[in-house]
Formats: sequence, structure tokens, C-alpha cells
Amino acid sequence: MENTILLLVGVTILVLVLFDFFYTTLSGSGLGFISKKVAVSAEKLVKFLVKIMGRNILKLSGLTVNLSMLFIWITLTWVGLFLVYSSNPEAIVNAQGDTADVWERLYFTGYIISTLGMGNFYPTTPFFEILTNCFAFLGFILFTSSMTYFISVASALVQKRTLIKTIHGLGTNPQTISEKLNSFSSSYSYQQLLNLQEMVDQHAVNHHAYPVVHFYTRPEPKDCLSLNMARLDEALSILIGSENKSKFQKELQPLRSAIYTFLQNLDSNFSRSMPKVKNPVQASYFGYHQSIKNDEEQKDRRRILERLLKSEGLKWSDVVQ
Repeated sequence: MENTILLLVGVTILVLVLFDFFYTTLSGSGLGFISKKVAVSAEKLVKFLVKIMGRNILKLSGLTVNLSMLFIWITLTWVGLFLVYSSNPEAIVNAQGDTADVWERLYFTGYIISTLGMGNFYPTTPFFEILTNCFAFLGFILFTSSMTYFISVASALVQKRTLIKTIHGLGTNPQTISEKLNSFSSSYSYQQLLNLQEMVDQHAVNHHAYPVVHFYTRPEPKDCLSLNMARLDEALSILIGSENKSKFQKELQPLRSAIYTFLQNLDSNFSRSMPKVKNPVQASYFGYHQSIKNDEEQKDRRRILERLLKSEGLKWSDVVQ
């Protein structure tokens, strides 16, 4: 009975962790349910350390999340396979033919997953021989797929930081950005807006396929996505309410729509990782509030942006300066 329980528990762990692993790395549809919990927990740990050690620890935020996920994948696979082997202790023996004890089975499981292949222990039944072969291949797939996934994350991170730098280059507050866009020639402004729309859309796609990108941030506020995205969104609101709104009306809407779609997806998929907003910022807080239509969409945009700002330890005063 005990052996049957060990087998069932081991198989269950393996099925869950392998589904989570392949869903996260190969589906392009976001994090699996285990990875999502691990990522959120790792981020909470980083935020706790920020309170003790300061914002410099944020440089390790994305790295911490990635390593935590990889650690959980390897550990759960190791534990699950160990329990399967332990369901029949006599199935693993050493070179002298003696049955492997608990620690030796744990060691054997580890070098099978890592494809080390020492050869000083081996399975004795056809079932466990085939199982050992399968998990030797799986170990290779696990490590190579993980590295491929993290390389893709690095590429998505570069695109995210390029978007941040592009917005920051336009200005350090909403008024400056709106004035700069308004001062450009029409053709140049249209090109800037089109480029920004493409970059926001690309980041939204990357963010959905590789959600760990969300957890990468920087100690310097100017390098944070939340700050620059809030400045850009507010600048677009100012332009739409300006006297020259007809100059940009058609060109602004696609970019504003792209930003709002990204913010809504962020609010839906990362609700647990972003702080709640009890008292949303009021329109009167902004010196330019009279030129902006304060409708429900605008309130919703600011609510989500405020959550994003708080998740990176920032506030609206950093946006408007």
C-alpha cells in the first residue's frame, strides 16, 4: 500500500511540474500555475528585501524570479522521480548488486535528471530501465528548453528597455512630452507615434508570451516602465485635449488604444503581484486636469498605472514632477 502511494504521489508531481514547465516555456501563453505562484512569491521576497536594503536590490528582481522558477522545476522533477523509484526500492542496485538505500536512490535520481550517467547504480527491471532512459532524455530537454526560454526572455527585456529609453528621450514629465510632440513637424510626429505604437504592441506580445519580463525592474526611477508609460499616457491625454487635437486625433488613438489594451491585460493577469489602490488619484491632482476629459476610461487608466507605479515603488509625484 505504501509503495502504491509513493508511486501515485510521484507520478502526480511529475505530471504537474512537467505540464507547468512545457506550458511556460513552449506555449507562449504565459506562466503555468506553479510558475505563477513561484514568480509572485519571489517578487514579494525582493520587495521585502528592498525595505531592508534599498532600491539597489531591484537589479536582482528578474534574476531572482527566473532562478526560483528553474529551481522549482528541477527540485519537483527530482522529488517526483525519486518517489517513483522509491515505490520499488529493490529496482535500483549498485555495481555490486546491493539494493540502493534512500540517499543512494536520491543520488541516482539526480544524476539521471542531470544526464551525468556515472554508471555506479542502475535499474534492474524493464519498467525502470525504460523510465530511466525517458528521464535522461527529459533532463536534457529540461535544461536546453530552460536556456532557450531565458534567452527569449533576455531578448524581450532588451525590447522593453528600448521602449523605456525611447519614452524617456521625449521628456521627463507629461507636459514636456506633449509639447515636444506638438513642436515637431506633422510627418515626424506621426512617425514617432507610429514607432511608439509598434514598440508598445511588441512589448505587450512579449509580456504575454514571457511574463517574467514583468518582474524585471531597475533601481533608477527613470529606467522603470511604470514611470515612463504613465508619462506617455498622460502626455497623450494632454494632446487629445489640446487646441491642436485635430492635428493628432487619428494618429493618437491607435497608440492610446495599444497602451490601454496592455494596461487591461496587465491588470487582469498580474493582479496578485501589483498593490491595490484604495484611494485612486483625483483628476484635480494634475495641474493640467482642466484640459483632459476625466471619463471612466481615463480613471481606469490612471488606476492601473497607479498600481503599476506602486509595484515599482513609485508614485504620481514622480510622474508629473
